[in-house]
Amino acid sequence: MKKLFAACFITAASIVGAGAQGFPNQTIKIIVPFTPGGSNDIVAREIANGLQTRLKQTAVVENRPGGGGTIAYQFVAKAPPDGHTMLIAPASFTMGPHLSKKQLYHPVKEFAAINLVADVPFVMVVPASLPVKSVPEFIALAKKSPNKLTFGSVGQGTPQHLGGELFKMAAGVDLIHVPFRGATVVLPDLIAGRIDMFIGAINSLLELIADGKLRPLATSSNKRVASLPDVPTMAEVGLPEVQVGSGVGLVAPAGTPPAIVKQISDVLGPGLASPEIRAMMDKLGVIPRPGTPADFGAFLARESTKWQGVAKTAGIRITN
Repeated sequence: MKKLFAACFITAASIVGAGAQGFPNQTIKIIVPFTPGGSNDIVAREIANGLQTRLKQTAVVENRPGGGGTIAYQFVAKAPPDGHTMLIAPASFTMGPHLSKKQLYHPVKEFAAINLVADVPFVMVVPASLPVKSVPEFIALAKKSPNKLTFGSVGQGTPQHLGGELFKMAAGVDLIHVPFRGATVVLPDLIAGRIDMFIGAINSLLELIADGKLRPLATSSNKRVASLPDVPTMAEVGLPEVQVGSGVGLVAPAGTPPAIVKQISDVLGPGLASPEIRAMMDKLGVIPRPGTPADFGAFLARESTKWQGVAKTAGIRITN
């Protein structure tokens, strides 16, 4: 039995070593769960360019939109675990499995975390006409008028929706959720004061904040954001658990050899630190977040557990 265990260990180690040494030996595909043109797609193409340059192998981006991302997630989960097929994992990646009775994929068990490439912090904003200038004042107004204040989202089960529900839970307030079909529809109603609050990506709200049409109350990042230096974080206003953003991560199918995962992560690090990539991400309002596979794996596990709790408490179900 000991010889068998030893043989298995040696074989496994040899496979990992061989995989890392032989990788890559074919075209690398980065799957994006959205149509071309968005920030996730742009970041994916920069990653592909970087991998192609550093690994001396063709790297392409393949867009597989639909099903709230599930089409892309399931495709990558079933791909050969050899590092040649990877997925751009957005914030909704850890939310989706908890929004239906039947779990269509598992963001932790079916994938190998590579790197949290970038993050887009969210900010809580209110119409300029709403008579509050801080989160405590908003909470006081909400408690004074239970089930009267509203918050908007870009649809049921979106990060903006779950972010609002997380805020409700943490602040202990009752707010009415008003879903819209996209940001182009929700923002005019928010500016006009027909809804009272919105938690969304900073990069899509900065211009409206600068024009004085929306008032920022707090960001959901773990530290203040450079583009809004005077706006406190949720932790600073007493709600450290309200962490929500639109992160862009990179994962591979579960079972991908750790040596290959590390190789890809190690290649990404210097690229994300380059002035060119940082300049590109600054234009998108995206913050580079290079790290380790272990860090990103722990992050995915925490996020999955958090959103599972939020979905259960709020009773959110998108599909059966």
